[in-house]
Amino acid sequence: MWEVLRQIPWQLQSELAAKMESREQMALTFYNPKVPKIKGNRHYQRPTLPVNKYPNASMPPQRRQQHVNQTHIYIRTFCGSLCGFGFLMVICMSPLNWVRFLVTKNGFELYAGLWITCNYELCWSHTPKPPYYLQYSRTFFLISIFSILVALGWLINSCLPRRGSTTTNFDLKVSILSFISAISLLLCLILFLAQVYRHTKDALEPDLLWAYHINWWSDFLFTFSGIMSFLNYITFRFPPLDQNVTASPTEKSRLGVGPVTKELPAEDEGLRSDMEAPTEEEKTAPEAEL
Repeated sequence: MWEVLRQIPWQLQSELAAKMESREQMALTFYNPKVPKIKGNRHYQRPTLPVNKYPNASMPPQRRQQHVNQTHIYIRTFCGSLCGFGFLMVICMSPLNWVRFLVTKNGFELYAGLWITCNYELCWSHTPKPPYYLQYSRTFFLISIFSILVALGWLINSCLPRRGSTTTNFDLKVSILSFISAISLLLCLILFLAQVYRHTKDALEPDLLWAYHINWWSDFLFTFSGIMSFLNYITFRFPPLDQNVTASPTEKSRLGVGPVTKELPAEDEGLRSDMEAPTEEEKTAPEAEL
């Protein structure tokens, strides 16, 4: 009895050791379900169709279209915010001084801007002189302001409660106006810089101020807004297909040979049914003869 009890722990230990060895020899394998195979090809397996596990798969089309429209409006609002912030920066920086001139002889500091003259013999004055860099710069500045104002008006109107349908290619038009405003502001800054270096000689040393550099950030915002509006136009210009719409198949001849049956309109079918159906007089005529 005692000898049997002494042998039991040794048996348990041997069984545990055997189980550990079997677990070490086990290898992880992917589950491969049994599928029918083609005769003569042992490695063939029937491809399984993927299962759509996304939450949008079970979403009704109307709800999905509602989410798409909301995303569309959010992107327009973001573009409007970019244009509005850039417009405010340009308007606030326009009446300020953009450049500072240092006279090398006496150390005087002269300030000038797009709409400000320094009233000094070495600087420019209100009288236009060729090559008219300053006048061209002001013209492009006004074009930029007008273009971004129109784009802002359209964007604000689109975010309001709809009273009617928006204009066709709305996002494309806003994108074009944003690019026009960005290019015009870029030309304005380049021409102003040309005006500064044209009047800079040995007697003056120019130093561009922070108000001039902020206009470059406004130009970047206008460009980015135009890119976002263009991407919004490309993404949402095609309406989603309605799954509830059923398409009737059309019959076509193979290789262009042979007749193709055409469906008769409702009126022709009505006439045809009237011609085929016997009238009441024809039915009563044989009965009268009998």
